[in-house]
Amino acid sequence: MLWKRQIPILIVSLIGFATLLGWFFDQPTFKSFVDDDATQWFDILAAFAIFLGGLNLLKLQTQKVLMKQKGWQYSLFAIGGLLFAIVAGFFIKGNPDVAWGAHVTSKGTLFKWMFNYMVSPMQATMFALLAFYVASASYRAFRIRNFEATLLLSSGIIIMIGRVPLGSYISSWFILYLLVLVGGIVVNTIFKNKQYTAVAVLAGIILVTVAGSSMGWPVDKPAVFYLPYLQEWIYRYPNSAGSRSIMIGIGLGIFGTSIRYILGIERSYICLLYTSDAADE
Repeated sequence: MLWKRQIPILIVSLIGFATLLGWFFDQPTFKSFVDDDATQWFDILAAFAIFLGGLNLLKLQTQKVLMKQKGWQYSLFAIGGLLFAIVAGFFIKGNPDVAWGAHVTSKGTLFKWMFNYMVSPMQATMFALLAFYVASASYRAFRIRNFEATLLLSSGIIIMIGRVPLGSYISSWFILYLLVLVGGIVVNTIFKNKQYTAVAVLAGIILVTVAGSSMGWPVDKPAVFYLPYLQEWIYRYPNSAGSRSIMIGIGLGIFGTSIRYILGIERSYICLLYTSDAADE
């Protein structure tokens, strides 16, 4: 029980505290541990984890084929691809002039051929299929249901149109006329009066027309309504602020989870051991 529960928690706590101190204290021993030793340990553990993951994949897919479960034919391709990658990576270079290790990136080798003509096309296919899911998700997200969805839709349209050549040909005054119509819709929604709506729209059209005539109808003036400038402002300021907020939230979440692991509060990484112990008892 001690080796299965307390010892793993103690190891995680000690390594976590040592790594944390290396980031916040300028002490050579801790910094050397974080920069060198911990990185090497991570690479070694990751290599073993990938090896175990490959064995587990081979085991599960083989069981699926032997038991003739649904879709077992696809498991044959998975097993064949895994075995082919192992052979190309560890046993057959395909080019005797290339040294071992360099054969994974050198031209004319079996591993490089597999990557260029098998892995890359399949990745392109997966991303092509992903585009349809993204389009479907965008359609659902851009449906106007509330104020936040309206902002998302408006920002998306402005950025998409402003980043293509067509956006530079759309005059700022056309955007102003559209805003006048939108303002009329808002007035009609608030007052429920057609006369107020007509007066608001007519007044807006007159103001825009007078301003445009006095300025000579320049395409990019006023600049705040010119789509290339507007999309650049949205991308540089609101988008950057939102991205940084998300990254700060992710960082706080990682920090909180790390503290839970270090203090031994989070024990999900040994949940299987708990289950096996309970079964034995």
